[in-house]
Amino acid sequence: MGFWGTFVLARSATLLANVEAVRGFGYQHEHLYELGDGWQLLETRAPLSLGLPQASERFVAATATSVLAMRVFNSDCLRAHARTADGWSTSFHVPGPADECPHRHAEPEAPRAAGAVAADLARWAGAGGLTPSAERLEALVDQTAHRRWSAEGADTAPFAMLSALGLGKADQPYPATIDLDEPVYCAIIGWHGLARKALNNAALRVDGLRDGERVSPQEPWEAAALELEAELWAARFRAEADTAALRQRAEQLCAQYEAMGHRRPPPWRGV
Repeated sequence: MGFWGTFVLARSATLLANVEAVRGFGYQHEHLYELGDGWQLLETRAPLSLGLPQASERFVAATATSVLAMRVFNSDCLRAHARTADGWSTSFHVPGPADECPHRHAEPEAPRAAGAVAADLARWAGAGGLTPSAERLEALVDQTAHRRWSAEGADTAPFAMLSALGLGKADQPYPATIDLDEPVYCAIIGWHGLARKALNNAALRVDGLRDGERVSPQEPWEAAALELEAELWAARFRAEADTAALRQRAEQLCAQYEAMGHRRPPPWRGV
């Protein structure tokens, strides 16, 4: 399974992961990189999220800050949307035309030349006070457009673009307050965790109602799992988070689930 997620690049006086407006791109903030002078790169995702143009517009309106968002689909391709503080915006898709992409994107971007994309990226970077290299950006866009990136796939492109945009290298991720790889947290937020089960059950109910079937109501553990999952992700980069209380709630919810005759979810994330 390849990488799915969104990279958000912006300048912020506070940690980007804790900026409310960034939730339009996703709330499952996985990694955060500080690039110098307030610039940060955030890796995030969500089961459902706004389209990049809508999320970017909301972010700029709330923060008066430029943003570049890049969404990766299974490491195969990347859709990007850049917006400046004054409202100018641009979008592109690599590799190849979006309407030919196997992911069949809604509202696909029209094919664009590497030079045009690079010029727009340089314009975005310059508006944010950076000193980009249009030539290096064009080379990078051309490489990704022809699938000539490293073995990791499209998710390497956001990191490769940083220096060409005039930014520092993304080295070690910012330390997280809460380690979501701990087994008890995996049982909640993992691919086979309780929150995922609750989301799947909700989708089945929607399908059943649409087909005129009788469906069972949401169980108490499902609502509790979804609430706790959101709080765990929100606490990931907050120094003041009460990790002891969160761990206790996770243990109690798992015990409640097991008491109903279910098997405890596996102690790994699976992403």
